Amino acid sequence: MITKLSKFKDSWIIKILLTLTALSFVSLFGITSYIGSAGKNNPVIEVDDVKINKAEINAEYAHELQMAQNLFGENLNINEAMKVAILQNIMQKELVNAIMQATAQDLGVSISDDYIRQIIFSQAEFLDANGQFSHEKFSRLLALSGWNEDKYIQTLKQDIVKQHLVQGLVSGFNVPSFMSPYLEKIANQQKVFKFITIDTDKLPIDRKISQDELEQYYQDFSAQFTEPEKRDASFIVLALDNMAAQYAPSQEEIQTYYEEHIDQFVTPEKRNILQMVFDKEDDAFAAMQKLNAGQDFYAVAKEMANQDKEATELGWVAKDQLIADMGDRMFEAKKNEIAGPVKSEMGWHIMKLIGVKAKSEMPRATADKKIINELRKEKAYDIAYEKMAKIEDEIGAGKTFAEIAQDNQATIYNVKGIDDQGKAKFISKGQEKLLKSTDFVDAVFSYNVNEISQVIEEEDGFVIVNVDAIVDAHPMDINDVKPEIEKMWADNERSAIAQEIVNDVTHDLENGDSISEVATRFKLKLNTTKPLKRNENFANLNGLQMKEMFNEPLNSAKVYAQDNITIIAVADKVIDANKKLSKDEANALLMKSSAEISQEAANQLVEAYGANYKVNVDYKEAGLGDI
Repeated sequence: MITKLSKFKDSWIIKILLTLTALSFVSLFGITSYIGSAGKNNPVIEVDDVKINKAEINAEYAHELQMAQNLFGENLNINEAMKVAILQNIMQKELVNAIMQATAQDLGVSISDDYIRQIIFSQAEFLDANGQFSHEKFSRLLALSGWNEDKYIQTLKQDIVKQHLVQGLVSGFNVPSFMSPYLEKIANQQKVFKFITIDTDKLPIDRKISQDELEQYYQDFSAQFTEPEKRDASFIVLALDNMAAQYAPSQEEIQTYYEEHIDQFVTPEKRNILQMVFDKEDDAFAAMQKLNAGQDFYAVAKEMANQDKEATELGWVAKDQLIADMGDRMFEAKKNEIAGPVKSEMGWHIMKLIGVKAKSEMPRATADKKIINELRKEKAYDIAYEKMAKIEDEIGAGKTFAEIAQDNQATIYNVKGIDDQGKAKFISKGQEKLLKSTDFVDAVFSYNVNEISQVIEEEDGFVIVNVDAIVDAHPMDINDVKPEIEKMWADNERSAIAQEIVNDVTHDLENGDSISEVATRFKLKLNTTKPLKRNENFANLNGLQMKEMFNEPLNSAKVYAQDNITIIAVADKVIDANKKLSKDEANALLMKSSAEISQEAANQLVEAYGANYKVNVDYKEAGLGDI
């Protein structure tokens, strides 16, 4: 595969002319439309022994949807096309990850835990105010992103493997400047397109569904017209906050917490320090002479120590962060005072004080209040688990649901008409979020009438469920679903009519008729674009589709489906522009072409890696159509 990459580099001129818009290497494998699927947790991606199952894809899909809602709010309307795009993206990404994992195993590429730890410990977003790694901050940021530590570490390892096996090998492609005229010609070329659109939703139907068709649809889609099993249940909620409020920590516990977490409440004095470091003592004393003569610290650091501004600024530091001999001196110094040279194992140091932040301390009353809240949170789980064990013993001993609620001073809430997807006709006010809890819904559907569930752990506490009533799944009455069947039938009728029109139009175009003649014959509106460049589009075609249109010869028809709209388009005219690009525009074009060639090289490299393995992708099982 490395040989393939070498040959690819040798043919870069051809690639420049053919590849103005490169595919991402994660879109090497096509996917068709969504058809829906349900089943067991089978592998959906197999690259030799590397397997990714449906549950992993579903978990990633749920995470992507949750992240979208976190970003844009609960009212975000994610339509079917968006769902398909998200699932496609996940499948493509996981397929490449599987190929990279198999390749890394074969080539003996491994990423050690120590190396991952070093990377994580050095990431700025995970450091506290003292520049130290904060596990609390790390966990909090991961939680906000909907990730756990294992998932983050796994993704980080995958990214490093890709960098090693793909990006690192394809980053050296550069397009020479003598190619600029050819690139300019391609970039400046314009084309005029003619196209017709067929909107399926607007096509007329000249008949109504017959009774036989109505009944046939009812039989063919009987599963769709089945009222699912629904249940009524009562439940009580034991909130962690209420349990926490029952605990009153002692003064001794508060003091111990304060001392063990002193950095949360006391910020030591910090000072803003400039520093220059020398290997030789003579150089250090020569620099000190210049500073004593009044020369600028930054200028001397650049001239004598070869340090830029960033390397010279230590920033705000505590006393114990400085080398031993300089800590006392700089924290006794006055602003703008210079000290040194002082020797350490790293060399000879000269430092200058440019700012002081005094020690700050949280008022003890405020600190105690914060500590009590933290201790209550910690103790709440102990109290909760003790109470949970007691309740489960009471359930086993035969206590009624009402008695358990009374013993725990808990309100009894209700949910009515809930199905196994968490949709309900009614749920007590304030408890709506439980409908999104898989554990809660599973509990409602795991017990018989008048049976009490085990204690369910939720984010804010614990829930106990009692099943009140069960309505078994049953077919809906045909008259109740008649409007739905009529809509399904009408949609299929229009789709069939639209496909027939598309077939007739493309047949006539292939036989040599012009698109103008065909549009007139079938009474379809003909649209003509203005002259367009490659980076422009029409009729909402995407970049890859526009690339195809520009590569097609004149009057060669292309058909594109967009939801319920079909576009039939031809290139009608080519316009070669002679506009000269500016130097900046030409350089930008060279950089863009270089990046696209690197991406195309990545495409071929991943494809070459994948060719070494037996690759099986079950798009249908994952919830997408067969490729």
